[in-house]
Amino acid sequence: MRNESDSIVLNAVKLDSISKWYDIKLRRGNSLLTRLFANKETHPAEKISSNFFHALDAISFEVPQNASLGIIGENGAGKSTLLQIIAGIIRPSCGTLKVNGRVASLLELGSGFDLNFTGRENVVLNASILGLSKEEIQNRMDSILDFAEIGKFIDRKVKTYSTGMTLRLAFSVIAHVDADILIIDEALAVGDALFVQKCMKFIREFKKKGSLILVSHDFAAIQSLCSQCIWLSGGMVMSSGSTSKVLKEYHSYILNERNKQQGKKEIISNHSKSSNDSEILIKQVFLINADNGQVILDIKGDENVILEVCLNKTPNINDLVLGFIVRNRLGMDLFSQKVDLANSEANVTDVEISVISINFNFKMPRLAKGVYTIYTAVAERVASGDVLHHVWSDNSYVFKSNNTESFSGLFKVPMKKIIFT
Repeated sequence: MRNESDSIVLNAVKLDSISKWYDIKLRRGNSLLTRLFANKETHPAEKISSNFFHALDAISFEVPQNASLGIIGENGAGKSTLLQIIAGIIRPSCGTLKVNGRVASLLELGSGFDLNFTGRENVVLNASILGLSKEEIQNRMDSILDFAEIGKFIDRKVKTYSTGMTLRLAFSVIAHVDADILIIDEALAVGDALFVQKCMKFIREFKKKGSLILVSHDFAAIQSLCSQCIWLSGGMVMSSGSTSKVLKEYHSYILNERNKQQGKKEIISNHSKSSNDSEILIKQVFLINADNGQVILDIKGDENVILEVCLNKTPNINDLVLGFIVRNRLGMDLFSQKVDLANSEANVTDVEISVISINFNFKMPRLAKGVYTIYTAVAERVASGDVLHHVWSDNSYVFKSNNTESFSGLFKVPMKKIIFT
């Protein structure tokens, strides 16, 4: 039997029915004098009422030690409120929270910084708040400044910093406080490419010894860094589980909502989802070896292939766009292509009276060994300039790579020639 202390050790963070609401008291009568001097006998209608805004509603989940959790959702879903509760910045209205270890958080950019202090002074202030002693801060100051790379600005007031410089300083501090739990809320979206790469390298190293909680609208970052994911909406958990599963559900929801706004009817089948089943339908998807015409289920890489997508003709709909994405088993996008059907008649072949075939010809990269899926979608460019999605299919086609080469990255780029001089 595992006792309570064992479960605390195994979980870096545990939330049980966490809720947060804000009580907005309203009193009839719109002036201060009315509220101060109103006679309750002569104004019997004068009453106090309370309206509660529920930012979070009974949120429960666990983050095991050395695990990584992504949190997604639209603006106003409650993501930032949740992170602030875990970080100890605000208290929940009810529920229990258990945190095991030192927490370092990068939430609203610049939060915790005194704009009238210099960068160096803010390093001391923030590192102290996060638990470092004066001696530890002094010993790590040079490393913090080297990581931040803001040069002489370190002794200037933070109110003179750009958002990128503020990010550099804030991230450098949390990277040097020996945290057990790292919480990040969208902050990396404002950094320059080279510094963000440095941050991502640190985060990947941190994951080997600590727990990560990441909020981001960047699905690629969530896929790359987080094994588990939670989708929040209206302060409630809509879905949780593996990152690929939750992102797929969230993506479908966003497309459905967009189509509903266009007044289209949603139809869901086993593998594809459509906003209009009577006018557009992806009938078949094949991956074919271009040299021998055989359907491909297994690849090694460097094959000349044809991705054939068949869909029914749509005489009443113009400006159609067809596209595909190849994804690995984690749901990460590897490569993609799209074609404007209205301007690519040469690529369109009549299969039968109501069906056309579009062929994408390309050389298959050398993919790491594993299972891959092809996502296909048909959309329409509308007068407003937006794109209306009609049909999308998460698993249009599944194939396997038997490549046994050893290389870094998601796939290997074929080299035409390597020259020694």
